[in-house]
Amino acid sequence: MIIFSSGIVLTANENASLLHGVTDAETWLSSAITEKARLSRDGLIEQWRPTLYADNSVTKLPANYDDLATLILARSDYKTRAQKIAVTYPVETTSTVNKDNYDAVKRSGSIVTLFPKGIDIPDLDVKCILAFVGNIEEWIYGAILGQVNRGRKKMVAMYHPVIMADSSVTTMPATQEGLISMIIARADYSSEKSIGFVLN
Repeated sequence: MIIFSSGIVLTANENASLLHGVTDAETWLSSAITEKARLSRDGLIEQWRPTLYADNSVTKLPANYDDLATLILARSDYKTRAQKIAVTYPVETTSTVNKDNYDAVKRSGSIVTLFPKGIDIPDLDVKCILAFVGNIEEWIYGAILGQVNRGRKKMVAMYHPVIMADSSVTTMPATQEGLISMIIARADYSSEKSIGFVLN
């Protein structure tokens, strides 16, 4: 399944903040999706094991994680996270808070596009993730914005004291975006000084 077919656009500041915590944004996100799928698959199997054991119509189970997850996903009594929410809370919809936060930022001028041809995720991985997540794109927006925010905080914590100690600096911007722009424009700025984050 291909999602974000036109890619994910970031401002230069968002990209710099993201790269302050990870070495390569696309590799980090691909790894995060793969790990999320693995954890979701394993969680799905753990969750469904008692039901499978109690089902007299089940006489054999696959001795392979992917095949066992596929069997569970094909059951008539299986529901995705979104389907469960729709049954339990019929008037509610899946949250879009992460996409709303992403859409709230005006992205023009100097931008970076991650995955310009889209993100290709194996169908089984998508299905396993959707067992626990209402919308995979919403989850990815949250993962990216969360990592950008962590990178920003780390960057400010690292460089604010440097700026304050720099006698050639007499003023600094009164906004976070302005401060990030000032930091990444410095000759002594390097994202290589940071330690990478791991997303769970």
